[in-house]
Amino acid sequence: MSQQLTVFNSRLGHKQVDKTTVEAEAREAAQNGTAMADACPYPFSSEAGVHFKAVYLLALPQDASQTHKRG
Repeated sequence: MSQQLTVFNSRLGHKQVDKTTVEAEAREAAQNGTAMADACPYPFSSEAGVHFKAVYLLALPQDASQTHKRG
């Protein structure tokens, strides 16, 4: 069963978007190196926007130079 996230648009009112869709969009944008502000199709303050930002940040490729090294 999929979960729905709410998006509010002043022109369209409230609409629902599938959580898995938001997650897939965020992961793809992060992996492609697209800036979050350019990639997120949802208002940042909406449920979908907040979830997009969280998934996007978690999906960013880790820089190999920042991995923890034991010394």
